[in-house]
Amino acid sequence: MKNRRSLKWLFIGTLVSVCFYSLPQGYASSILIWPIDPVIEDDQNSASLWLENKDDKPVYMQIRVFEWKQSDNDNQYTKQTDIAVSPPFALIEPGKRQLIRLIKNIKVQPNQERAYRIIVDEAPRAKKPDEITESSPASVGINFQMRYSVPLFVSGQGIWTNPDYSKNRDIQKATAPKLSYRVINQNNRRLLEVKNDGVVHARLSHITNASGSGEKVLVEGLLGYVLAHSSMTLQLPTNQINGSEKLQALINNNPTPVVLEKR
Repeated sequence: MKNRRSLKWLFIGTLVSVCFYSLPQGYASSILIWPIDPVIEDDQNSASLWLENKDDKPVYMQIRVFEWKQSDNDNQYTKQTDIAVSPPFALIEPGKRQLIRLIKNIKVQPNQERAYRIIVDEAPRAKKPDEITESSPASVGINFQMRYSVPLFVSGQGIWTNPDYSKNRDIQKATAPKLSYRVINQNNRRLLEVKNDGVVHARLSHITNASGSGEKVLVEGLLGYVLAHSSMTLQLPTNQINGSEKLQALINNNPTPVVLEKR
């Protein structure tokens, strides 16, 4: 059964987490997670994820991975066996770090990419790992103090999107998504419907309107993700667009802005 949950983005310095549920007043996130964009390429068997406890008390963590798809302008998450997590539970002492291994159990076909979401739940401090039960992402909100979500992409031969300094890559030659957009009206709001016909995901950030003599920033940080062969409707923080603009965005790890094609 498909589980659906809209995402609220929470930025913590250069570490990006996703908070699914509101927290009690005065409660602050105590966990740092990195990297924020792990990948497992064709010649790799696993990826690493680090969790660091910045609190003065131990924290109990549950780590799971769900398959991630987009359909009907919604993010959909389902249980999977493609990626194993080791360890799936962790007790992290104050000031300590925990290494999480994300182990690939599949062989992705050439020129294809699969998307997943790593769900990291911080359990109430009264609970121990063996007291936490397996459940779907949508049903455990009242049982956890904080939830983080990190994307994971697994690629087949011929595809790469992230820098790898051991391979002396030119990020300008990374596999790129094929994006087009249109502006739609919905409930008195102007929305950006972005279609990705490419074989890799698109992480869109720093959206600008390059029309006219100057460049106007519409979104400073992350706008959202559009997976390969998917479409998503993304909300800009302004209605001051009509579809005639020349929109640019930073895509994935490429530092050069890309002009989005109108359709």
